[in-house]
Amino acid sequence: MSERFSVVGTRIAQPDAPAKATGEAKFAGDIQMPGTLVAKVLRSPYPHALVKGVDTSAACALPGVIAVLTPDDIGEWNTFDRGMKDQPLVSGYRVPPEEGVVNRHARHYGDAVAAVAAVDEHTAEEALALLQVEYEQLPFVLDAESALQPGAPQISAEAPGNIAKHFDYLFPEGDVDAALAEADLVVEGTFKLPKQEHCTQETAACLAYVDAAGRVNVWSQSQLAHLARRELAHIFKIPVRKIRVLTPFIGGSFGQRGALGAEPIAVAFALRTRRPVKLVFSREENFIGLESRTGFDKIDVQMGFKRDGTLTAIKTDMLGRLGGYMGCGPMASAIGMGLVMGHYRCPNRAGKADMVLTNTPMAGAMRGFGNEVMSFCTEQLMDEAAERLALDPVDIRHKNAKQTGDIAAFGLNLESSYLDDCLRLGAERFGWQKKRGARNDAAHGAATAGGSAEAAAGPGPGGPPSAGTAAGSVRGPGRIRRGYGMCTMSHCTGAAPLYLEHSNALVKFNEDGSVDLTVHPAPVGSSIWGALTQITAEELGIRAEDINIVTGDTDVTLFEYGSDASRSTYAIGGAAMRAAAQAKEQLLAHAAEMLGAELDCLDIKDGRVYNTMKPEVGCSVGEVCYDAIYTFGGDAQNFSGKQSFEPVWNSPIYGAYFAEVEVDTLTGRVRVPRFLVAMDCGTAINPTAVEGQLEGGLQQGLGYALTENYQIDPKTGVVQTTNYDSYKVPGTLDMPQSEIIIVDKPDPKGPFGAKGVGEPGMVGIAPAIANAVYDAVGVRLRELPMTPERVLAALEEAGFAPADDASC
Repeated sequence: MSERFSVVGTRIAQPDAPAKATGEAKFAGDIQMPGTLVAKVLRSPYPHALVKGVDTSAACALPGVIAVLTPDDIGEWNTFDRGMKDQPLVSGYRVPPEEGVVNRHARHYGDAVAAVAAVDEHTAEEALALLQVEYEQLPFVLDAESALQPGAPQISAEAPGNIAKHFDYLFPEGDVDAALAEADLVVEGTFKLPKQEHCTQETAACLAYVDAAGRVNVWSQSQLAHLARRELAHIFKIPVRKIRVLTPFIGGSFGQRGALGAEPIAVAFALRTRRPVKLVFSREENFIGLESRTGFDKIDVQMGFKRDGTLTAIKTDMLGRLGGYMGCGPMASAIGMGLVMGHYRCPNRAGKADMVLTNTPMAGAMRGFGNEVMSFCTEQLMDEAAERLALDPVDIRHKNAKQTGDIAAFGLNLESSYLDDCLRLGAERFGWQKKRGARNDAAHGAATAGGSAEAAAGPGPGGPPSAGTAAGSVRGPGRIRRGYGMCTMSHCTGAAPLYLEHSNALVKFNEDGSVDLTVHPAPVGSSIWGALTQITAEELGIRAEDINIVTGDTDVTLFEYGSDASRSTYAIGGAAMRAAAQAKEQLLAHAAEMLGAELDCLDIKDGRVYNTMKPEVGCSVGEVCYDAIYTFGGDAQNFSGKQSFEPVWNSPIYGAYFAEVEVDTLTGRVRVPRFLVAMDCGTAINPTAVEGQLEGGLQQGLGYALTENYQIDPKTGVVQTTNYDSYKVPGTLDMPQSEIIIVDKPDPKGPFGAKGVGEPGMVGIAPAIANAVYDAVGVRLRELPMTPERVLAALEEAGFAPADDASC
């Protein structure tokens, strides 16, 4: 614990831990009401088709079937707008009005085309099988490059040529083409990045019912509850005041719950039947019916350097695959370019992206939201530049690191940066110099012998390893090759100035001195209740356990943008701290009258109001609250604070990642026995929670890097990986020995110096592993995941001859 604080920095038990440990916690799928109907969804078996008609007669005749929903039944409702309007830098971002509750024009395998509601699950499933749908199959296209070709199937009249959105880099600077022409060294590469399924523990679920007053009550998993309320009001043409969204415990999100999932169909049936309706997706439906990470079929990156390693130019051209509808997927390119091209000092930057509709399941937001994509590209090229310039990979990043006072990625002033500390501490703890020293010395020797860095570099991008580089004898013989790699990243804390940043908090003292904190973060497993409790307790000078969280109900909470962009601790915590300060000011004013003391001399610590000049003079917070609440004579008061908070700044998180890998040159399998993360996330409100986020990010990043391979049959458009028997998520036994270093230095803008930490944990995993693989076997892998097949193909292309089993 920091000596600066009493509560912040301590490893408190999470407020929601008892409910989760005992099974008392209720998730959306657990909510029960008398007379609840069960809904099921019929999904298109084709990647592109028109629903010519749906014969519902057999299903409707089945006893227990209460309602059927087809494309003919939704004309009175609006299509989705995905909540993307009214955003600052993306004000022109408009979602085409084409995706509905169910769809006549099915644009991907698994698109919802009809639904049933019945008295129980068995009857609903039987009714679903009785629906007779007449489809007109249409030509389909599954990848972005093919979708751009003349004569390709057109998916939307709103997107000529299938380009749903074009973005230019939002923060261009300098003359990038001239800078590349003048650079001493240009490194470049073409990369391909896949979709990734969120793999939340809880599948999509919702219960909706219309109460006696005609209000629609929705138990939702949304991580943006107040925006979900607005979206549902828009879809069903209902006043916002007639919708109440309740968010119980949520079994994971990672960005997926930023878009509506099961809610529209459940609400539609609740409005039609006037009975409670529950819809819970199967695991297979989660894979094909929800947004997942935005894939990029092609990313071209060029980076220019001076001979001393100074970065002078970055140029990017991205081609993204959106799936059948345009949601928030296009922003993965804008955010990815913004974060990564602004990560290092660089005077010349330009980029563009075309985001393309395809007949595949939808793309959307996922942890990292484009940062992990672009980092995979640029951090490999940074390593390549370091090798060709005979520099240590750590040193070239030190040289180009931004410092406090520079302009941050999104064009705002950089409030704090401790990337240099992350690099130094991470390299020392990992033993970087010892492990990589021989490689670096060899590269430097080659450069000295050749008379220049370029002589040591050998062939340009994509060529085989040259003699004298790490692919030579430095690695040594044997079937199992060991390598070491690293990378860095920076990530946003909130989305200012791109998106709305608006949080609210209400702090109320009770007569016993306890506090109710009313806020509405998404309880997705990020330990945010505990962080907000600690921030509030620190400001008030009381114990964290004396604070009760009031949350999860849009009827009770003030407006809250929600939990995304690693913003909850920073933005919601900022609102809570300010509301607590307001309530504390009221309490101390009353205490000054009680104690006959000057207000300026009073403070609170450990639940006791005391005179800083005479510490023995004081009383408990509870005594002050009781006296104020039960005062007669017109002076009764309930101390409370309410604050709206909209950060207009953004304090980036910085991190350095160090990976050790073993590559089996006979099978192509990559194993990661050790991984270290050093993170500058400002003040760690709860170090245990920070470590948990970073370890979870490591697990998710390992899957993205090595095993999670979202597969679609190129002949049929059918998704082939729809459960964990075909989609490999790393388990406990796959995890490396991991170490987390928290660079615990405060940011001047965050609450008690805190920044966010939700997303950064996974951003740098794949590039660090890719750089370690190169160190081990001397081949660059430009496509994820780095499967054994791809490793073997790269080795074969490079002319690598694996040793036999005996040399293992």
